[in-house]
Amino acid sequence: MKTITTFLFALGLLLASLLASGQSKSDNMYDTFANKDGVTSFSFSKDMIDAIDLDLGDDDEKNVTGDLHRVRFMSYNPEKGSISNSAFTKKAIALLPSKYKKYVDDDEDSDAQIYLLGGKKKYSECHIFITNENPEGNSFIVSFYGDFNVQDIDKLKSQGKDMSE
Repeated sequence: MKTITTFLFALGLLLASLLASGQSKSDNMYDTFANKDGVTSFSFSKDMIDAIDLDLGDDDEKNVTGDLHRVRFMSYNPEKGSISNSAFTKKAIALLPSKYKKYVDDDEDSDAQIYLLGGKKKYSECHIFITNENPEGNSFIVSFYGDFNVQDIDKLKSQGKDMSE
C-alpha cells in the first residue's frame, strides 16, 4: 500500500510540474494585476492570431518571423487605480524573472522598454512596456509569445505602440 501511495504521489508531482511548465514565468505579471482597479487586459490565442494577419511592416521591410502562439495586452489607467503609471510599469517589470533581458534601444526619446526571453536573434517572449509621459496617462504592456526571430526589433516595438493607441 505504501508503494502505491508513493507512486501516486510521484505521479501527481510529475503532472503538476508538467502543467506548470506550460505557463510562462511572465504570466505572474498578468496574474498579479488581474481584476485590479484601473487594469484592463486581454489576449489573443494562436487560433485567433492565425485568423488575423499580423502586419508588422511593408513586404520589403524586415519583419518578425516565426510561430507566434499568443499575444497579451494590458493597460493601466492611474485615474482608476491606486498607483501612478510609472509605478505600475516598474512593478510589472520587477515581476519578470531575471532571465528576461532588457533590449537597449538606440532611440533616446523612446517611452518604450523592451524585455526579451531567448538568445541573440531567436526569442520565445517579447514584452513591451510603454509609460505615458503624462503622469495621469495610461501605461501599456504588450507581450508576444512564440518561437520567432526578430530581424528588426523596431517593427515589433512599433506594433506594440500601435496596439496601445
